[in-house]
Amino acid sequence: MRPLPSLAIAACAVACGGGPQLSNLRCGNANRCNDVEDPLKLHLAVDFEDGSKTLSEGALELRLGGQTQRAVSLPDAFVAQGIARDATRGTLLIDDVLLLDQVTNGQEVTVGFLATNGNGQESNEADAKFTLRLGAAP
Repeated sequence: MRPLPSLAIAACAVACGGGPQLSNLRCGNANRCNDVEDPLKLHLAVDFEDGSKTLSEGALELRLGGQTQRAVSLPDAFVAQGIARDATRGTLLIDDVLLLDQVTNGQEVTVGFLATNGNGQESNEADAKFTLRLGAAP
């Protein structure tokens, strides 16, 4: 038996239920992405799919520039948002504070989410670009 090329293995992992998928990272509020009282707190939404029905037992990492800042426990998020524990798809609303000790005013930053389901399978990283603006608008 010949070994499968790595591309075939990767394709099977995705097609054969190789873990959760995240998509469409966006502002959770159509009018604004950040909190009026705390401009570094973002209100974000991300769509998910997970055929294993175990995403509710996992975690969601908030990432800035490809580096994890912190993880959110998904069991609590699913309960708080009324998402069924065994949901295979849905939308998560996440409010989180960015740690911007390495970012300057006017700099473009990439914010992303990476999920791990209850089986330990990682998702793709869903990300979006934002420009940090502090102070009065010009």
